[in-house]
Amino acid sequence: MYHYLKWAALSLFIKRNAKYLLLILVSLLGIYIGDAIYEDMADFLAKSGRSEEIARYLLMKWVGVLLFAGVILWSIMRLGFAKKENRSSKKEREDLNNDPYMQRLEKFKTKDSLRSKSDMVIESHKKEKI
Repeated sequence: MYHYLKWAALSLFIKRNAKYLLLILVSLLGIYIGDAIYEDMADFLAKSGRSEEIARYLLMKWVGVLLFAGVILWSIMRLGFAKKENRSSKKEREDLNNDPYMQRLEKFKTKDSLRSKSDMVIESHKKEKI
């Protein structure tokens, strides 16, 4: 059972933080692609004898790396933190009002007494005996 709880916690974490995890993945991929492009261009420019242009590609690579690193840090800082109470609680209330299952549950929660068919039969037998 503990195994299922771990998977449930992991899936809840992924569901709540999917957009930040996706940003981290895309940023890592962007850093990798930027480095690969720089390596290819540096090799090409060195072989073609235009090595003075390598500095421009190096600058573009590091601007991209720093940009993606900033996105990664921002995403990591946002992971797992609760959203602001006013916005999230208002949005959650709107989601609960639109959810048909929660509306049905609210009907049961707000009733004064919940009576089943068996309760009605017992009450009718009590009335007959009196």
